[in-house]
Amino acid sequence: MAFIKGLLWLGALTATVLAVAVEKMADGVYAQFTTPRGSFTVELEYQRAPMTVAHFVGLVEGTIAPYDGHPYYTGLKWYRVMPGFVIQSGNPHYPADSTLAEFPDELVPGLHHNAAGILSMANHGPDTNSGDFFLTLSDQTRLNYLHSVFGHVFFGWEVLPKIQAGDPFSIKILRVGEAGRAFKADEATFQALAAQAKKYTGSAEPGPTAPFDDPDGLLPAEPPRAQAFNIKLANYERVTGLKIMARFSAHAPPPAEDEVAGVFMRKLAQKLGVARTGVLVAFFAPDDWRIWFGDDVVPAFLGRPVTAADLREGGALHDAKEALIETALKKGDEAFVAAQNTATVSSPTTPAQHLKLQTDALLDALLLRLEPHR
Repeated sequence: MAFIKGLLWLGALTATVLAVAVEKMADGVYAQFTTPRGSFTVELEYQRAPMTVAHFVGLVEGTIAPYDGHPYYTGLKWYRVMPGFVIQSGNPHYPADSTLAEFPDELVPGLHHNAAGILSMANHGPDTNSGDFFLTLSDQTRLNYLHSVFGHVFFGWEVLPKIQAGDPFSIKILRVGEAGRAFKADEATFQALAAQAKKYTGSAEPGPTAPFDDPDGLLPAEPPRAQAFNIKLANYERVTGLKIMARFSAHAPPPAEDEVAGVFMRKLAQKLGVARTGVLVAFFAPDDWRIWFGDDVVPAFLGRPVTAADLREGGALHDAKEALIETALKKGDEAFVAAQNTATVSSPTTPAQHLKLQTDALLDALLLRLEPHR
């Protein structure tokens, strides 16, 4: 009897906490996750990522792709738990059913994987979202422009690191205020949004004409890191319109073409079509990093109108570039040291992994710096 009373008291307490939390919620759409480790609530980005939110809510409520007479998201379990990285779920019917239709990415400037508790779509390449989703357990900025963010934990963050693989859970949608109640998550609404989405048209693989090229194989091949960087840069152009090219080489530029500062990079930028309106990032082993900004991009990078003095050797543009590179490489180096501390004999760290972490940090810093504000 005491045990039953305890459960009733706990249920009443949970209801009270939820009622208080709802009072503090702004108008909108939320998802309450109930797990054996506790509950947490996610605020869904129904205005900035309406397509992805409509699909998610539809799978929760059964208005999209119901399965065997029940909402698709019935009987969910956390099937992937990677401490410090992510928890993932989404298809309670696999392998009996894995035919949920795929839909386009919804990559939104300003929606980042920059903290614990970010809700985002899992995929296996551009425009391959279906039902699988994940929540970050730490800052995972490197996932920006690879996965579609559509929510963040509103309260209950402390529950996330307690979750274990195989834990069952349920989701309940909470609509708060007039705006939340008006949000539609039916098949027709979702299909209309998906039809308007800008599809991926970038190169599937890195190469001489693709956004990213690593012909000497400096980056890890398994998993294929150059491919991921290529997709990230192509996605960034898809969303923002800004073309950023990156070229890696095991060899320094020919001395005859590199005697005057900037000449080699200018010629390469012209060849790649970014000399005026884009950006070129180049790495020459073992440790030579360079960035070329087209004239039209310099004001966005400096954050103000440009003067002739800014463009001179040793001017503001040069100093800002060097500062960005130095800060990013330091962050990449720190990440590599952390990886070394957790490495094992069977999975040692490598110079290629070090370069990958530096590339993560530099490209992420650059993309965030040039990202349009919304």
